[in-house]
Amino acid sequence: MRFSYLSPRHTRTPKAQTNVLIDKIKYLPLLFILFISCSRKVQLEPSEYRLHSLAFKGNKQISTEELEYLIPPTQKPNRRPFNLPITPYVGLYNLGKAFYDSAKIKSRHDKWNAKLKALPDSANFDVDIEKKRARYQRKVNIYKDRLETRENWWMKNVGEPPAKITEAAIKRTSETIQKYIYNKGYFDNIVTYQIDSVSNKRGIKITYQVDEKNAYYIDSITYDIKDPRVDSIIKVTIVSAMIKQGQHVDMNNITLEKGRIELLLKDEGYYNFIAKNYISTEIDTTDYIKRNYRVNVKMLIRNPIARNQHEQFYFESVNFISADPSNDPTVRGDTTQTTYNGINFTFIGKRFPARLLDKKILLRPNQLFRISLVNETNRQLYGLDQFAFANIRFTQLPDNRLRTDIIAPTNPKYTASYNFDVNNINGILGGGANVSLRARNLLSVLETTELGLRANLEGQPGLDTTVQRSRELGANLAFNFPKIIFFNRIANMLSLKSPRTQVALSYNNSAQQLYRRQVFRLTGNYSWLKSKYETIQISPFDINLINTPYKSFTFDSILTSEAARGNNLKVLFDPQFVSSINATYIFNNQVQGKNIRARYLRIFVESGGTTLNFFPNKSKINFIDQLFPLDTIQRAYFRFIKVNVDFRKYFPINSRDSWAYRVNVGVAHPYGDNQALPFEKNFFIGGPNSIRAWRPRSLGPGSAQGVTVGNRFFQQPGDILLEGSIEYRKYMFRFIGNWNAGLFIDAGNVWKWYQISSKFNEANFDWTRFYKEFAVGTGAGIRLDLDYFVARFDWGVKVIDPSREEGDRFVLDKTRFGRNNDYYPVFHFAIGYPF
Repeated sequence: MRFSYLSPRHTRTPKAQTNVLIDKIKYLPLLFILFISCSRKVQLEPSEYRLHSLAFKGNKQISTEELEYLIPPTQKPNRRPFNLPITPYVGLYNLGKAFYDSAKIKSRHDKWNAKLKALPDSANFDVDIEKKRARYQRKVNIYKDRLETRENWWMKNVGEPPAKITEAAIKRTSETIQKYIYNKGYFDNIVTYQIDSVSNKRGIKITYQVDEKNAYYIDSITYDIKDPRVDSIIKVTIVSAMIKQGQHVDMNNITLEKGRIELLLKDEGYYNFIAKNYISTEIDTTDYIKRNYRVNVKMLIRNPIARNQHEQFYFESVNFISADPSNDPTVRGDTTQTTYNGINFTFIGKRFPARLLDKKILLRPNQLFRISLVNETNRQLYGLDQFAFANIRFTQLPDNRLRTDIIAPTNPKYTASYNFDVNNINGILGGGANVSLRARNLLSVLETTELGLRANLEGQPGLDTTVQRSRELGANLAFNFPKIIFFNRIANMLSLKSPRTQVALSYNNSAQQLYRRQVFRLTGNYSWLKSKYETIQISPFDINLINTPYKSFTFDSILTSEAARGNNLKVLFDPQFVSSINATYIFNNQVQGKNIRARYLRIFVESGGTTLNFFPNKSKINFIDQLFPLDTIQRAYFRFIKVNVDFRKYFPINSRDSWAYRVNVGVAHPYGDNQALPFEKNFFIGGPNSIRAWRPRSLGPGSAQGVTVGNRFFQQPGDILLEGSIEYRKYMFRFIGNWNAGLFIDAGNVWKWYQISSKFNEANFDWTRFYKEFAVGTGAGIRLDLDYFVARFDWGVKVIDPSREEGDRFVLDKTRFGRNNDYYPVFHFAIGYPF
């Protein structure tokens, strides 16, 4: 944009100057976008070209996406968001390049390098010095890399260098693609490339022409094994081989078969067996055309040089050494040695119970070397949370013996963590703080003890247009044991299944203008892994003592109103004794960070009021009678049965996009005198992880209208839950993190088990009409995936509203922006995916 010069005699009035300035400023965002969308002139060597785009043609069997992974990052075109003809990341790269200062970077490199060299080389391990050494070395490496690459942090992490390429690099990549396709079993494939000019600035488009030809298949598999013992071991397990007759030839599967054989033999004592040293493959393609492109595969397993067999190894001794990395030399020098069940234990500093560690160490003297036992021992020790890591070292001795040293530096005995957050609930700013203190092996049984303290201050809407503050204070004490306590026989059976026992006591006090509420809770939980993907949790007791010592007159009158009685709200704020026994089964084969076909299943079963059966009077508990007023005692006890099944399935479309499905079903039957569930045990629907077109916990029950009094909205509890969702997840682009889009449809509702007088034939579940009362919502969202967490922004709109009269429940056409109507898009911000 051109700015004209104004002479003094043409000076404008202050108002006119302001208008001119505003006119110019409003163009600044456009100018900035144009700046970052265009790169400065790229300096090209005579053999270089500016890469505009690339494509694959002709490939039929191997997907384009699979071939794109073979393109090196330096040979990919610059990203163009939404396929627009702009490259903003190149502009951002050039912006960072303008601030690159090699002298300043070298100065910082020299400063950190001097600090690193100034550290003493202590013969004794010192934690503080080693931490400093690691930190200084990281700094040196960072600035060294910036000097070598001539790129600063902004250029590396925010921007993207202009894509440049040479024909020699294109040829190498073409050969890489051809080799990859060859390894996939297309031995006759042909890969060529075509370069087309797209601009007068030496910009080019690359097209890789792929002709896979015919696929080859395995006609026969033979194993040529020189060692008879190895031969017998492999042939017994041939059914689990990674390559099979009739299978498409794939060198990756052959490599996997070599790895399988190596692990198999290392689990039979062959400590020195390395696949790449002893296994080779021959593929016989003689007369393959006559045999319809079928080939013979031979696996050859050689013996060591000058030997007629492979040697098996045994453990000579097993030594466990734990070292306390304390700075106090008197503590570090306190060494204890003991021998238990053939294992030599050495504790430097903190001491641990050898009899409990013995159950986690699966290696024994004179035992045959097995890699599976080594890996499981490592996993078991790391899972105790007592040691920073477990490094198992082997020293080869004469007569095929191995000295085994398990080195396990200990974690600090005491650690603390702090967490501060800011929240915005009901449009009112609030915040909180959490402090967690952890002590390890305090009771000398490998347990961890956790003390947590929390405080929250949140905004809550009043009964009218006023705003009030809600204060919450809480504390919890938990003991975590790495075994199943009280049941020794079961504990021995599950000792290698990552067993856990937790006993926890907590107290929570919440206060606001309307009421004060106190909750005491005592829980006991057992958990273990049934398999790699399966977890079982059993809680033999979950006891809650809930009291509301203060209710304002206004709030108490609301609880006794007809509308509130319909939802049993008064019962929920009466004194309560809630006890239950519950169990949970979880199957989850998802892999963090990978878009794969996966399933998730959670089955939860709970029986409430079961604790009452252990008291003489099975209808009440005497000390509860003394704590709570007699006129509410019948409502203080809850008896119920609850079952919840949550099933999810994930279908990848490609490496980044996927479909996700969810079905969530629950039934809770309150059979106590009060015919009600404790508030926390109810089912609720609506919100960021449920039916997203409705506000949290606001939908239902059935076709009944939600309860609101003044400006306060009452949550809608239910005894029966039916909901499902389908969501399409689409990768968009990467900036700071991965930006993904989501399109979803949610449907479901909750119902009451019993009739409610104020909502007769509306809130209760009825087989003749429940299918007409499903709420349906749809919408879209944006997700920022930062690897360590996902920030989600979803907007949902109502499609079918069951609270309206039949025949008038389709409301999508009533959607309006603005909160002055009931059908505005509902916005949700949440962390993580909804399911």
